Amino acid sequence: MEDLLKVMVQCYQEWEQNPQRQASGYEYEKTFTDMWQRLGNKVFQQSLGKIPADKNAKKNFKHVGVK
Repeated sequence: MEDLLKVMVQCYQEWEQNPQRQASGYEYEKTFTDMWQRLGNKVFQQSLGKIPADKNAKKNFKHVGVK
């Protein structure tokens, strides 16, 4: 849970320090949406855990919460 919180804070701080977001209303919304998409991808990857590099090993891959 702490890792997730750190990732969220890092993404938000990066977005907040981005001077491009203040260029216009369009840029503000665009950079905000991009930040949430990146954060969503990071959270999704973290929820999956370590994914096997071998494409055949994916057949036996089980989600962390699935038994």
